[in-house]
Amino acid sequence: MKLIKISIASILIMFFTATLHAEISVLKVEGSAAYKEGNKWIPLRTGQKLAEGVKISTGANSYADIKLNSQNHTIRIKPFTMIQVFSKETKTDTNTHIGLKRGGIMAKVPREGNVKTIFKVSSPIATSSVRGTEENISYGPDTGMIIEVVKGVVEGTNTLGRSNTLSARQKFIQMYSKAEALNILNDVKNASIIQIYGNGLTADEIVTMLYSDDQTGSPGGDISILDNQVQNADINLKIIWP
Repeated sequence: MKLIKISIASILIMFFTATLHAEISVLKVEGSAAYKEGNKWIPLRTGQKLAEGVKISTGANSYADIKLNSQNHTIRIKPFTMIQVFSKETKTDTNTHIGLKRGGIMAKVPREGNVKTIFKVSSPIATSSVRGTEENISYGPDTGMIIEVVKGVVEGTNTLGRSNTLSARQKFIQMYSKAEALNILNDVKNASIIQIYGNGLTADEIVTMLYSDDQTGSPGGDISILDNQVQNADINLKIIWP
């Protein structure tokens, strides 16, 4: 009888643990996108399910829409982006953590009734904490981490623990070696002229590709499925009037 009780308890523990992992699924893929399985990058497909801790990367002029849990929390992974996704949920709460190695995402985190929501996006220099909002988040070695709040409230915190609370239509910018976040309007003076390179790439996208740890440039490189997208590009300028 004691053995039976232990077995039942073990089954219940295994069942409860299994329910902690949320279902991560691919809603849409446009262009070149891949996920990492072992040491290989495999093309991402619409409708497939992804494992906890999956790494995802996108190429030039490409994006992928990912559903993170049953609460319809979603992200759009923008061009030249690499992330790692962790997502768990129970009947009473959801817990999502996205590691942003480079590039940018747009997150939509609707707030549902009494479900407790934890949604964080981290880069090497700052963390965004979201609850019931929409936001654009980007990170690169040249630009630092930028959080643009579309709707709702977001808290941006740097590695020294200093934070800014942002409401809709505000921006958090954290650069390397800066204790304080920069003024949310510091880049407005440069917004009228944007450098556009070959294949529709911006200067920031070029920089993130050149400084990526995973862009080895060799035929067997870590993201060889997404390579050859920044070669022999001519420089053009696009004028955007206020």
